[in-house]
Amino acid sequence: MIQTLFQKFVQAIFRPKVRKFEHTIGYALAFRKIPGRFIQGMVEWDITNTFKKFGINVEEGVDYWTMGHIVHGSSTRFDRHAPEYQAWLGGYIVKLPSQKTWTVQDHFQLAIADQNSWLHTFGDPQPMTSIEGWEFTTSGSLTAGQYVGQLYEGGCTTHSDVGNGTPSLKLRLESDVMADLFNLSNPDLHITGKMLLPGIAPNPYETLRLRGYVAIFHVDDNVKVVLYGNGAIVQTPERTVDTFEVLKHDLLAAMQSCEITKIA
Repeated sequence: MIQTLFQKFVQAIFRPKVRKFEHTIGYALAFRKIPGRFIQGMVEWDITNTFKKFGINVEEGVDYWTMGHIVHGSSTRFDRHAPEYQAWLGGYIVKLPSQKTWTVQDHFQLAIADQNSWLHTFGDPQPMTSIEGWEFTTSGSLTAGQYVGQLYEGGCTTHSDVGNGTPSLKLRLESDVMADLFNLSNPDLHITGKMLLPGIAPNPYETLRLRGYVAIFHVDDNVKVVLYGNGAIVQTPERTVDTFEVLKHDLLAAMQSCEITKIA
């Protein structure tokens, strides 16, 4: 009963807020094909304040994302031995205050702000995300609905979100909200907040590299869409594992399945 009431609260507060921002921006995203290694739903999140907090001048911003599927009661995002460890799949829509030309690096700042905010929420005492030393190469075009964007391959250096296994009250509440948003996006899901919380890491908030795809779309004079999907480069005592090599075909197919739709 409590879970049902909480889900109704989330549905009444969070979903209408995102829908309002979608109408304000004038566009929405829909991922039609989510890889089986990921939760089969999307969290839709108002990320405007996060972008502004990190100095990005946007009028509105919405983030759509999913993470590693649930295995043995926990997301594989937090399992260092799973290909989905620290993997993301999703996209941003942002509306700028006025028509402005953004560099490729400007678009990447969205992901940097988002990642650092996420790490802070998960208890990282010194969140860090940097593209310094990384090269981004063009990988052709990518079509999403009636829009064509430029696909890039690159990465960043950052921290894992797996810490000491003692989530704060704020994180526990936010994980419940995220779980309900997943369930609202797909009624067949039965996600709980505990499934979206990491356990204890041998090396809390370890530094690692994320490698993946970014697709940039200029859909209107002051509206940008950035799709993203990544794996992680993980160092083990025996070898270096690059999970992007395992995930990249599915990530690209998912990004190709995304539709950018104009809201009348």
